Amino acid sequence: MPSTQRKSGKSDLLAIGLEDAARWQIDGKKLKHVGDKSANWRRLTAIPNCLYAFCCGDDVLYIGKTTKTLAKRFAGYCDPGNGRATNWKCHQKIRALLQGGKNVRIFVLPSHSHLSWGGFEINLAAGLEDALVKAFKPPWNGSNKHLLTETTINEEELNEKP
Repeated sequence: MPSTQRKSGKSDLLAIGLEDAARWQIDGKKLKHVGDKSANWRRLTAIPNCLYAFCCGDDVLYIGKTTKTLAKRFAGYCDPGNGRATNWKCHQKIRALLQGGKNVRIFVLPSHSHLSWGGFEINLAAGLEDALVKAFKPPWNGSNKHLLTETTINEEELNEKP
């Protein structure tokens, strides 16, 4: 697929190597992530530097990355507390879809720590996030008609602090 072509769905995520690994569900009043194969999901959630996406049906709703483990990053979506605006936004949107009877899937591209350049490890998730958000245009990455990546959001939140 040419890089200028808008990507449209989860099949495009699978084609570039993301794994359809888990789903979001409401357990009582809590939001939680549940892996399809618990041993594989435990392994994936323990890996840092991952790229991930949330999908409903064939629609890619959100693309993010984390330098933490997925378990730590997703804890913010499960219980946003006084956390970041992104955590609240995704938490509320995931809950609304689930309460409406929809299924929200989690796709993951784990770290590939063997990638390096000149002896420096390359964080593939960080390198891909901007390009994928631009190509897929996921609606939850938008803010006032501008597409936002996790990096952009982090930078904006740092600039807002005194």
